[in-house]
Amino acid sequence: MFAGIALSLTGCATEYHGNNSEIDGTLWRQIAAFEDPLNRSLYQPWVNEPGAYLDSLQGEVWSGSVASAADLDLREGGVVLYDTSSTDSTAALSVFIASGPRPDVPTDQGQEYKGPSQVFTCYRMEAAFSAEAAPSVGRITVDDCPPALIDLMPDGAAFASGEVFDG
Repeated sequence: MFAGIALSLTGCATEYHGNNSEIDGTLWRQIAAFEDPLNRSLYQPWVNEPGAYLDSLQGEVWSGSVASAADLDLREGGVVLYDTSSTDSTAALSVFIASGPRPDVPTDQGQEYKGPSQVFTCYRMEAAFSAEAAPSVGRITVDDCPPALIDLMPDGAAFASGEVFDG
């Protein structure tokens, strides 16, 4: 299992990296429940203009200030969009997704669960727009999330890099 200690980056003792991270299936599905609808909007937008693209995305919008982070409600998990920008032909934003609390159920293998209480991930998205084609959208994985958002996570939460949820 690729779990390591990196308290300085995320404030968490456990981290998951790579698509073979052995992350708990229940937590994986909880993240997917938030990420899959967002991904449809990110990768298959129904608009072809950067500002409208950003406006079409579903999630709580965070200004980036420490004080405003307390206004975000992630108790049951959710998506936070922040650090958004656009030009005439590009759009960019950062995404933070929290799984919400893991229910008290056995693992997919029927064993007692002994892992993080929930997981969170973050990454950067960039989209290039042109009149001739659908937007070209790419994701940039990152290994650190904003401390103000991490502080909203309960004790026992763990960071999982974006590629953990690929596939």
